Amino acid sequence: MLVLLISSLTLAAFALLFWTLVQRSRFGGCDPLDWLEDFSAATYRPMERLLSDRDTAFLAAQDGFEPAIARRLRRQRIAIFQSYVAGMIRDFHRLLRVARFIAVYSTQDQTPFASSLWRLRWSFYRSVIAVEIRVALSVAGIGTVNTRPLIAAVERLHVYAESLIPATAIE
Repeated sequence: MLVLLISSLTLAAFALLFWTLVQRSRFGGCDPLDWLEDFSAATYRPMERLLSDRDTAFLAAQDGFEPAIARRLRRQRIAIFQSYVAGMIRDFHRLLRVARFIAVYSTQDQTPFASSLWRLRWSFYRSVIAVEIRVALSVAGIGTVNTRPLIAAVERLHVYAESLIPATAIE
C-alpha cells in the first residue's frame, strides 16, 4: 500500500513537472518569429509619464480640487504602472524564449549567445528592482521613477533576438 502511494505521488510530481515544462515552451499558439516581428517595446512608453506629477499639479490648480482626488489618482496610476511592469516582465521572458528558440534552430555557432543573454537578463532584472524601489520611494514622496533603463533593456533583447534571425528567414 505504501509503495503504491509513493509511486502515485512520484508519478503526479513528474506529470506536474512535464506539464510545467510544456507550458513554459508554448508560444501562445503563434509562430515565435511572427510574434517577434509584431513586438514593440514602444507599447511601454506610456509608463514614462504615468507616475509624473504634472497631472497632479494640473488638478491642484483647478477649482474644487481636493487632496483625496490626487491620492486616488495616484493609487490608480500606480496600479496601472504595476500592470505595465508585469506585462513587460512577461514579454521579456517571452523574448528570452524566442531568442533561445532561434539560437537552437540556427545553423550558425551561437556560443557567445549564452553570455550575452545572461548580461541582458541581469540588466533587465536590476532595472526591474530599481524601478520597484523607486515606486516605493515615490509613494513615500521621495524621488521620481525613471523607466527608461527598464524599457531600454527590453529593447536591447528585442534587437538582439532579431539579430539572431538568419537573413534567409526574413525574406
